[in-house]
Amino acid sequence: MFFLRQLLPLRWANALLLAAASTACTKKSGEAIVLGKEHIAAAEIKPSPSPQPSASGANPQPAPSPTVEEVVIKEMAPDEIAVDGVVMKKKVRGTSKDPRARSEEQWRLTVQMVQDGRQFTIQTDQAHYDKTKTGDRVKVTYHQGKYTGSVWSAEIED
Repeated sequence: MFFLRQLLPLRWANALLLAAASTACTKKSGEAIVLGKEHIAAAEIKPSPSPQPSASGANPQPAPSPTVEEVVIKEMAPDEIAVDGVVMKKKVRGTSKDPRARSEEQWRLTVQMVQDGRQFTIQTDQAHYDKTKTGDRVKVTYHQGKYTGSVWSAEIED
């Protein structure tokens, strides 16, 4: 009897978790037009600096407490561009020095859904990237948040 009393709350918790997970977003699909293609090379691997022993010995200085950063608005230089909310130099876009670069290469397609005009970017594989051209119509499946309408994940159907 004691064992059953312990299992009942766990079952309810699992049921609530499953219900919340299944209602958080909806899966949608439809036809989209490819607006643009972009390849971003893998990021450069920078070696992390090794810690240097302090000259003072046993009394290290305490780290300064974090402060709130001020937002500084400045005009972009003529050789800078803004892509996906990131400001960068024009010549680093798509290279391994691109601020959006990760540890692996990225093949990205920007698409616009035909039925509602929604635009978003799809991370795809090299085969789909090579096969599509700007202006092509593709079949897309994506997950949309119920409350925010944000696209969480998307993929091209074969």
